[in-house]
Amino acid sequence: MTLNVIPKPNTVEFYGGEVWLSENKVTYKTNEHYPDEYYCIEITDGETIITTKGEKGRYYAHLTLTQIEESGKAPVCKIIDLPAFSYRGFMIDSARHMQTIDEIKAYITAAARFKFNTFHWHLCDDQGWRIESEKYPRLNEIGSWRYGHGFGNPNMSKYGGYYTKEEIKEIIEFCRERYIDVIPEIDMPGHTSAIIASYPELSCRGKQIGVEMQGGIYKNILCAGNEDVFSFCFGILDEVMEIFPGEYIHIGGDEAPKARWCNCQKCQNRIKEEGLKNEEELQGYFANRIISYLEAKGKKALAWNESLNSGMLNNNTIICDWMDRKHKSEEYANNGGKIIVEDFYHYYLDYEYGMTPLKKTYGLNPWLPELDYIGRQNVLGVEAPIWTEYVEDFDRMSYMCFPRLIAVAESGWTLDKYKDYEDFKARVRNQRSFLESLGIKMADESAWDPGLSVKAKVMSDRLKSILDPAMIGATLFPNKDDE
Repeated sequence: MTLNVIPKPNTVEFYGGEVWLSENKVTYKTNEHYPDEYYCIEITDGETIITTKGEKGRYYAHLTLTQIEESGKAPVCKIIDLPAFSYRGFMIDSARHMQTIDEIKAYITAAARFKFNTFHWHLCDDQGWRIESEKYPRLNEIGSWRYGHGFGNPNMSKYGGYYTKEEIKEIIEFCRERYIDVIPEIDMPGHTSAIIASYPELSCRGKQIGVEMQGGIYKNILCAGNEDVFSFCFGILDEVMEIFPGEYIHIGGDEAPKARWCNCQKCQNRIKEEGLKNEEELQGYFANRIISYLEAKGKKALAWNESLNSGMLNNNTIICDWMDRKHKSEEYANNGGKIIVEDFYHYYLDYEYGMTPLKKTYGLNPWLPELDYIGRQNVLGVEAPIWTEYVEDFDRMSYMCFPRLIAVAESGWTLDKYKDYEDFKARVRNQRSFLESLGIKMADESAWDPGLSVKAKVMSDRLKSILDPAMIGATLFPNKDDE
């Protein structure tokens, strides 16, 4: 017997018989020794007893009871539940394409139902700056807008905008009510074309560029030898910290080509002055200065796994492991560092189901095989990103994310030994009406696990797009100035 609940509770004892929860008296008990997210539910004939440490556990208990009640009669049973991982995150990229405040709230509401507790908000990139800034107004006047061709849309003449501080605070409060922390991402030193378009003097060449209109990896990054760059980064982080009250700030650190630094006298001088070996260590120096600044403000930093390449990263940094072929993230965890698993091949939700079918997403065990006993203790949890280069509207976003986001939710909460894919699919089917009530259109079941022929076609189409000369140009030489 199983409960029609997602994520699946870790321990359930069935005693036989069924009751209507609406007819039961609800009794609350407190046990101060329980973990914050722990809850115990005892459903008997006439009474439902909920025991938790406090309000957070009670909130999760009610999420479980709501799904049970939606299924009809509840079994007489005892549920003892605690998440497998403390960090259960979802990421929305609002830099490439924005979502409305109501759409973000709908997504958060769905994520909360499945017991996610962290919203990682990707708010700036090469293609746009999405946070209101009073300290650096050109970020909004210039950096928040792109012109001309964009992501395969030849009819796009102008695209952009930004979220006001009040709108962001509204989202933060909406999340707080659902026990979800909000982590902003301010990417640096790479993925900063929108910043450099606004303030060219922060780049190595000081040359005016535009906000980028296509995906790819861009050579124009912040100049690590320019002290004004650190003043800017500290200033924008101060402004961000005034808006976001949470403990964590994501500082990016991925996909930062070093070509500009190799040819920049200021960067080369910095390498010599600091006794660094190369440009990779220069990025480590850059990141550590930012992390130390955040620590002085009582904050903790998250960064993508490329930040480990310097070999000198502050070991208090939480690493987001997205694509790490050399397994440096696992080594970092084995040596005591904290990591979050958001594996590109399983958890990136912007890839077609033919490349990443639902079964594949569900099947990843976040305790990766390269982790030893210590490393397993240092996996904080999981995160599922939706990148929006080619996700222009909320319907497309809904299709790509659901039900795969729900699969990640179950992996974040339910121990791997209790997971069962066929049982999971049966429970997912019952979530469609709830999602539709939020305006979320889940992918049809026929799309979840395409056959091999469909997968082969998707892989072929993706390969053709990668090999397309225009795409190669966008990736390697985004501007003629960059060649």
